[in-house]
Amino acid sequence: MTAITNLQIRKQEKQYSQLFERVSELKSSAQPEFNALVSSGKIIGKWEDIAWTYRSRTIYFTRPVDGDGNQVTGKTPAENKVAIRGIWADVYRLYILHKIKGHNGSPKSISGLVSQISWLGEYYQYEVASLQELNQDKLDALIPLLEANFQKRGPFERYKTIVSFVKKFLIPHKLCRSFSANVKMINPAVARKDPTSEEAEQARRDKFNENIDAYIGTIKQRFDEDVRRLERGELAKFPEPKPYYDELRLLAMPFFLALGLRIGEVCRLHKDCIGYDEQSEKWFLRVLTEKGELTNARPVPRRWQNVIIQSHERILEITKPFRAFAKDVENRSEQAFLDVLTFSARHDILAKAMADSGYCPDEHFVRSEIGKTDNLHPSGLTYNSLRVTKDKNGDEKKGIYADAIVSDIRAKSSPESNTPVVQIVVSKEKVAAIAMGYYRGYKQRIYHENEIDGEVSETITSTSYSVNMPFSDFLFIVKDDMFNGATVSQGFVPRPMLTNELSNWLAEDTSRSKSAFRRFNIKDADNKIVNITSHQFRHWVSTALLRSGKNESMVDLFMGRKAGQTRHYDHRTPKERAEAIRSKYMSSTPPNDVLGRRIKRMRENHVSEAEIENALNHTLSVVHYTPWGTCNRDLDVSPCEKGMMCLRGEDGQGCQHFGIDADDDEARQSIINTKIHYETQLAALLPNYEELLHTLNSQEPLDQHVQFCIDTINGCESALKAYERAKSHKDDEIPIVQVFTPEENT
Repeated sequence: MTAITNLQIRKQEKQYSQLFERVSELKSSAQPEFNALVSSGKIIGKWEDIAWTYRSRTIYFTRPVDGDGNQVTGKTPAENKVAIRGIWADVYRLYILHKIKGHNGSPKSISGLVSQISWLGEYYQYEVASLQELNQDKLDALIPLLEANFQKRGPFERYKTIVSFVKKFLIPHKLCRSFSANVKMINPAVARKDPTSEEAEQARRDKFNENIDAYIGTIKQRFDEDVRRLERGELAKFPEPKPYYDELRLLAMPFFLALGLRIGEVCRLHKDCIGYDEQSEKWFLRVLTEKGELTNARPVPRRWQNVIIQSHERILEITKPFRAFAKDVENRSEQAFLDVLTFSARHDILAKAMADSGYCPDEHFVRSEIGKTDNLHPSGLTYNSLRVTKDKNGDEKKGIYADAIVSDIRAKSSPESNTPVVQIVVSKEKVAAIAMGYYRGYKQRIYHENEIDGEVSETITSTSYSVNMPFSDFLFIVKDDMFNGATVSQGFVPRPMLTNELSNWLAEDTSRSKSAFRRFNIKDADNKIVNITSHQFRHWVSTALLRSGKNESMVDLFMGRKAGQTRHYDHRTPKERAEAIRSKYMSSTPPNDVLGRRIKRMRENHVSEAEIENALNHTLSVVHYTPWGTCNRDLDVSPCEKGMMCLRGEDGQGCQHFGIDADDDEARQSIINTKIHYETQLAALLPNYEELLHTLNSQEPLDQHVQFCIDTINGCESALKAYERAKSHKDDEIPIVQVFTPEENT
């Protein structure tokens, strides 16, 4: 027995040795790539560091819980995070390096990976054996831990990322045993596919707010009322913490409501984003589109033109001094900060005292000259930013510019002072250097690039374009404390408005400043404070465009999306969709599906258009989407019992409830994919029919499946022919009619 045990131990030790050698080998081959990324500035850090900086994003190789066992969040101080050690740390670093190579997207997608995959190592306490013996059961054992720590889609998304990490990295690189790693956890999104489910209804509520325009309009109304009160010398009912705190963000709302821009697209609008096309006599907006799409010019809807133009002009007016200062910093760096640190009210007696103590009055100032709440310095530098205090535990707390303090002197601030007092002396040069450090930090955050030799690129990059755009060219250029409700200063360092400064203004969160809806006391029908996410604007605008009759392809282009994505933003009711589809069937060339052919027969039998429309209204009372077209069955009243056999229907002729939209290219591609899938099955089944029949020992199930494949293929071919006929008819249209096709001339 002892001999067997010793043999097992030796075998295990050999496996561990082989694993360590494999990791060491991978590290050696990865080192040149890592060094190249460090040299290029994409990564800052050394291999063994607890954290790397990738394109201004910090990647922590730390456990998902701190030393006290509390879950690590974005607010956990860096010093409380516990480093991952040993072979697991090297494996995680190798994986991150593997993901960084060739990555052109947002660095955020990389920086969050370790926080997800680290749960696998955490569950098994980072033991070497757990890595060596990993299998599907051990992966699935992780699910309860994830469900205990996360909610909603959190457990599934992390589990899916971990499975991908194992399947696409650990197994191919022979860092664990080979097995078929699969996601064996129910995707919570599956329940949403049933349009009648509570999950689907909740998802619609989370994404779409019908009254979003009314809520924003109420803020604007109450803000304008306060402006009029102040002009009359009265107190504001909903006062701004400081000038432009609400106004600038209110001025951003038309870009959401009129064009449905993403929050990042709004924040990086160019100062000259508005343009006018003399040929079409329309205004347009230049947009640096996100999500890998090309930059484009979005037409401004006519009813929004005056609002957008006025908002743009007012934003330029408000940001003019901030823009000028940002331009000065771009040209002269620290000197721009030095030049605004002027103290014209300084008395000669204080200047003499500074000089007598060895501090040049032109290069230094005393903290008391900055002024407190009611007497801010024009530069935006605050008294509190230069303070040094102690908390209740006696620990020192410094203001962000307190390191610029060089000494203290005893001096009178003016002849009226009775006795000299202690004055804190501050170096202008050090303040400027600290400010320049913050400025470079903001550049890293905005441009997603690391600092290289004291410089940061001023280029906005995407997978499809690259645009040079310094801070002074941003439409929403502010100072760093503009949206900080805790101080009356607008800040000292110029930078563009950040996305979280807009999202925090719209969304209620007790851990942040009060949202605009909280401050302006705006409640919904349930008497709850309104809460809006920036992405809800895109759902609202998309639905409004679809309700107005625009086709999906046009909406995709207008919203800067990939083809077919608009369907996920369509929050029309089934009855509203039915109304839009009915017009296509009442045209002179209805779709060539079951319902369309029925309408043709009715016309051939001289049934009046009024009777046809009445019958159509009854048949098309509601419309739901399917992957291949539309369904006019009222699923809320009469759920489909045919297992989504839209294409197969009756002997390959299609279901009587199934409709074809010739403009739906996404559905057409789904039909093609379905046809190829079943053709592939038939190609495998028919040559091996006899062998399969012998194996199954029953002819009926096999024949049924073969017939199912044939019927489905016939249904696909019938549907694709309908697309071809519709295209042929459109190609034959008279050009003068094509010009006035609404979808093509909006």
